[in-house]
Amino acid sequence: MRPFQKYFIFICLSLFMLILFTCSDSYAFLTITITPGRLDRYKIITPHKVRAGKNFTVKIIALDDFGNIITNFAAKNIGSNIIVKYGRNLDKKISLPASEFKKGEVKFNISYKKEGRIFIESSFEGVEGKSAPIKIYPGPFNNLKIKSPTEVTAGKTFRVNVYAEDQYGNPVDIPKNSVIKVFLTGDNFKVHPRILPPQSIRNGFGRYNFISDRSGMSQLNFEIQNDGENPVFSSKNIEIRPAGLYKFHISLNVAHISAGKPFMIKLVPVDMYGNVIQNINKIKGKVKLSLISDSGVERSSIINFKDFVKGIALIKTIFNKVGTFSIHAKPIGVSINQKIKRNRIKIKNIIPPNSLLLSK
Repeated sequence: MRPFQKYFIFICLSLFMLILFTCSDSYAFLTITITPGRLDRYKIITPHKVRAGKNFTVKIIALDDFGNIITNFAAKNIGSNIIVKYGRNLDKKISLPASEFKKGEVKFNISYKKEGRIFIESSFEGVEGKSAPIKIYPGPFNNLKIKSPTEVTAGKTFRVNVYAEDQYGNPVDIPKNSVIKVFLTGDNFKVHPRILPPQSIRNGFGRYNFISDRSGMSQLNFEIQNDGENPVFSSKNIEIRPAGLYKFHISLNVAHISAGKPFMIKLVPVDMYGNVIQNINKIKGKVKLSLISDSGVERSSIINFKDFVKGIALIKTIFNKVGTFSIHAKPIGVSINQKIKRNRIKIKNIIPPNSLLLSK
């Protein structure tokens, strides 16, 4: 190789090295890490609707001014707590430690028992966040509350309100394929109406007028028949009072008896439905009891209502005359007439009597 060629190669290598070093300097770089900025707001993610009492998941994300997730939120706020409020009026509260945030996010479960629209709100160091509304809808039918009067009168309608609820007291409708049967406690008690359509209870509320002609202490029962189940819901005790005095039942302890021997007459006041008026002793009035033959009134006596015990008066009498007699009872007295007028019930003054045969 000639000296000229060696020189030329040296010059080329030198230029190449110079270019290489020059290029390396122009492409030199440093790494930089950009971290999230300060806390600006929270993003709260929840379901749109949830059944009452059922757990649902809430997700809270800490964001900076530019919407970046603050992944180091837990590290930056060690020992601090985030306050979370929820409910219709944000009246329920929990405290979340910042340490529970993982990469700027935290998840937790809550439940709410009352139907309606609720919100979730979080706050920390003056920064607040609020969720979209969550609809809490009622659960399935669970209970029927019955509001009835404590005292009613036989033969007169009385109003009853019912409230259908889920297990948390939220108003619900009765399933459409249900049958609602109504009855009063006791074998001889009858109430009308006896069957109610489930559609008569709307938005958890139903109002009815019932009537019963049987007096006594009873309870109004609603039997809900649905899918093989038939739970029964009962009212509190209802005292069904007799209607106004209608007549007296008269009975004897004998059908025939010898003259001069004592016998008993049983007198029982009843209303137009046959209910015994057990508290007649609290009413001012009297009843005239008469023994009548073909010749007319043979004997009469006055019995004060005060002498009745639980609606029964027993009169012991002796009669010496022989023959067949009928016994009549007629109420007398101003007070009883006024009582009857208030109840608008006509009294049978002459009662179809029992007959008594007196013989020697």
